[in-house]
Amino acid sequence: MTNDKESLVTLLVNQDVFTVIDVLTILGAIASLILAIVAIFLSVAFKRDADKVNRDTSDLLIEIRSDAKSISEGVMEELRAYGRSMRGAVIQNTIDSPGEVTGEVTDFKITPSGSSESGTQ
Repeated sequence: MTNDKESLVTLLVNQDVFTVIDVLTILGAIASLILAIVAIFLSVAFKRDADKVNRDTSDLLIEIRSDAKSISEGVMEELRAYGRSMRGAVIQNTIDSPGEVTGEVTDFKITPSGSSESGTQ
């Protein structure tokens, strides 16, 4: 019975084919290991590069924020100066021309002389 099993195994699996399959299996396993090592190396390299880009971007955003803050402070000061000069011009025009100015500096009510209507400007 043992002899029959050996002959059956010999008929089903040829030793030459089995050797070729073994070699291909070993080569495939080695190739998989090499690809896994390369993939790990690439992921570490890409993470290092991404961290560097992240740091650079963070530094640029901090610089942009400080520049924007400086610009907005300068612009606000210019707007305040413009507002003061325009209020001064409006007040000067109403004082130089006939009429009556009443109200706060921010809420002008100008009544032309000789007119009973009250206008807001």
